[in-house]
Amino acid sequence: MLFFITLFKILPLFIIITLGYIFGKIFSDLDNKILNKVTIWIAGNILAFTAINSNPPSFKEFNSYFWGYSIIFILSIIIPYILKKFNLIKAEKGVISFALMFSNGGYLGYPIVSALFGEEYIAKAVIYVIVMTLLSFSIGIIILTGNIRKGLINMLKLPMLWGFLIGWILGVLGLKWDYLPKVLYDPIKMIKDASIVIILLNIGISLSRIKIKIYDLYDTFLTTIFKLVLFPFIAVFIVKLLNLDPILAGIFVIEVGMPVGMNVSFITQELNINPALGNLLVFVSTLLSILTVPLLYLILNII
Repeated sequence: MLFFITLFKILPLFIIITLGYIFGKIFSDLDNKILNKVTIWIAGNILAFTAINSNPPSFKEFNSYFWGYSIIFILSIIIPYILKKFNLIKAEKGVISFALMFSNGGYLGYPIVSALFGEEYIAKAVIYVIVMTLLSFSIGIIILTGNIRKGLINMLKLPMLWGFLIGWILGVLGLKWDYLPKVLYDPIKMIKDASIVIILLNIGISLSRIKIKIYDLYDTFLTTIFKLVLFPFIAVFIVKLLNLDPILAGIFVIEVGMPVGMNVSFITQELNINPALGNLLVFVSTLLSILTVPLLYLILNII
């Protein structure tokens, strides 16, 4: 019963993604780069800023997520290396590593956390996304490209990082965004309220732009099993080890179980490192997550 309750909670999110996908297919001749910029710089940043500012995390929470994700991050490097060594994957191990370490914890994770735990807990999801993004866009890019400078520059260019830091510092100081004058408060609130819809539509449109090539199906399904099934089970043991409270633990596990992040598609295309596999990983894992997320939430409520 809980599986179906959870499924119906998150189903509206996937319906909006589907609408974005259909819209993207109908207007396939239009460029969606501007929508990506709006999502990253405005919608996503405002959502992260207001969530963190309203509910600033403690250093203990940040520290717990850092060490917890670090285990996932290390496994993301080791597992593809082992798979490649025993010829269990054909693709470049760097692409598989980046796909395992980088979840769609923001674009899809925030709406799902809001639907399952409550809007006030988006701030906890933001902690996970910041830790994940800092490590994957610095060390992860270095692994993918072998370029240390590119990895460090990418980290400093992340707009969400600055929104997170500013929101956190102001929140700790007691300077909350909802104390702003009405002329500033109203537009920020309007963007915050619209941000999840904008983000979900952008996921759908971005998925509609993905070009699928089926010859990478084996590597895709193997990686997806690790991403959506094995890693979340490992995360259950991690949160037990870290002795996290149930809500914080649940959000961590759900975030680990998010599908491969959209940026994996963008980055593999930009760097021309097996973009077909990057596209397929994003598409297949996102499609299957509509079933794995409710299953994961069910397991969390049993154990």
